[in-house]
Amino acid sequence: MEHSSASSAGQPHQARTFSVFRMVEMVLMAGVVLATLFTMWNPHGLFSSESIVSILPTPVNLEQSDFPSRTVRVGIQSAHYEHNEGNVCPDGIREVDVAYVIANKVNLLLASSGVSVEILNEYDLRLINYKADALISIHTGSCTDASAAISGFKIGTSLSSQNIEQVNILSACLAEEYMLNTGLAFGYRVIADDEIESHTFLDVNPQTPVLLIETGSLAVDRAILIEGADRAANGIAAGILCYLKNQKLID
Repeated sequence: MEHSSASSAGQPHQARTFSVFRMVEMVLMAGVVLATLFTMWNPHGLFSSESIVSILPTPVNLEQSDFPSRTVRVGIQSAHYEHNEGNVCPDGIREVDVAYVIANKVNLLLASSGVSVEILNEYDLRLINYKADALISIHTGSCTDASAAISGFKIGTSLSSQNIEQVNILSACLAEEYMLNTGLAFGYRVIADDEIESHTFLDVNPQTPVLLIETGSLAVDRAILIEGADRAANGIAAGILCYLKNQKLID
C-alpha cells in the first residue's frame, strides 16, 4: 500500500516536469523558426530579378497587328517650288510647274500604298536634318543649253553621301522602274558640294538616302514630262516602292 501511495504521489511531479520541458522546447523551436524567417526577410533577396519574374503575371502573346507599325516616311522635293522658275523654255514651259505636277502624282501613288509622303519645296525648312526612309528631289533638264536636245533622264547622288549602300539600292530601283515606265535612256550624275542642287544633300540628316532625278529634257521629252506625266510619276513611285520593299519596310 505504501509503495502504491509513493507511486501515485510521484506521477503529478513527473507530469509537471514533462510539461515544463515541453513548453521550453516549444518556445525554443518557435524562436528558431522566427529567427530563420527574419533572416530570410531581406528586401534585396526577396525582390531579386528572379523573384520579380516569378511573381509577375505571365505576359499575353499578342498578335503582330496589336502593335502599332512604324510609319514609312518619304520626302518628295519639288524642284524650285516657292523659290524660282528653274529652267524656262522659249514657249513659257517652266521646270517648277512640270516638277510640281509630277511630285503631286507621286504623292498620290505612294499614299495609296500606305506610305507617308511630304511634298517639300526647294528651300523647305523641314529639310534641315530631315529624317526619312528616302528623299527624292524631282527636276527636269534644260530647254536652252546644248545638252537639252539629248533625250533621257539622269539620277544624281552626292559625294557627301554617308549611307552609300542604301543610296545605291535606291538608285538601281529608281533607274530600272523609271526606264520601264517611260522608255527613256538612263544617265548618272554626281553632284558636287559646290553645285546649286547640293544644298538638299547637305541639309538633310546624313542617314536619309537622297537622290535627285532629272526626269527628262524639256526640249525633247515633253511627251513624257507633260502629256504623259502619269508615266513619269509611275516610274518614280515604283522605284521608291521597290526600294522600300528591298529594305523590308513594306510588304
